[in-house]
Amino acid sequence: MNDTSEPYVLRLSTTLDQKKLKNLLEKWEPWSIRIDFSNGISTADCKRRVPFAGNPLQKFSIVEKHIPFRDFKGGQLLDVGCNSGYNSAYCADKYQMRPVGIDINPRHIEVSRFIADLAGIDGVFLLESAETFSDSGSFDVILHFGTLYHLRNPLLSLERAYENLKPGGYLALETQVYDHPYNKNICYFMHMQNNDPTNYWAMSTSVLDKCIHLIGFEQINELFRVAPSILEEHMSRVVYVARKPGSAIKPVTG
Repeated sequence: MNDTSEPYVLRLSTTLDQKKLKNLLEKWEPWSIRIDFSNGISTADCKRRVPFAGNPLQKFSIVEKHIPFRDFKGGQLLDVGCNSGYNSAYCADKYQMRPVGIDINPRHIEVSRFIADLAGIDGVFLLESAETFSDSGSFDVILHFGTLYHLRNPLLSLERAYENLKPGGYLALETQVYDHPYNKNICYFMHMQNNDPTNYWAMSTSVLDKCIHLIGFEQINELFRVAPSILEEHMSRVVYVARKPGSAIKPVTG
């Protein structure tokens, strides 16, 4: 039931009345992302984490214009680092894709399952690592948002993504990069940046491009780049779309 008045907000249908839904949402407080429901209740009405994402679909909106999601109706989506499952829910609701979400945070998986059940979405959410999860040749699209620089072995995760895609499938990647002005091949070891023990590697743009290419992807396009003030010098966040060679097999729908 998503509309275009506020394009970055996830809206889901529900048959629950306001009081019952509010009680259910309060069990998962504090919330870190905004989800609006058809009965007028929103996670924004609950206790919130800091920071709180009021526009959780913003990253997805960048890649949405460059991947033919409508061609993959009935196909499978892999949501790497799925967080609360909001991108999975959006794809299932708007494009009738079957999402599989993975994350190493048990709470994220539990909340994703809760949201999927609440919205009647046929999704699977698993406690799995982005470096090791393998379901070879099963997915039409892989979302890999905000996870790569949190991994000890980022190249391993990109290789898994390539293997998990069907021929002709798409990878949508958002990550953090470090571009030194005098050496384009430096990768920054950012462990404990912002006191976060899950921060590890920020590749340079040049290295990231080469690695994606060497793994086998084609049609590699940088779609977006921004350097928020909270990042250290020479660091940016980038969004890429790349494709696995081959002819996409149109999913069979019932």
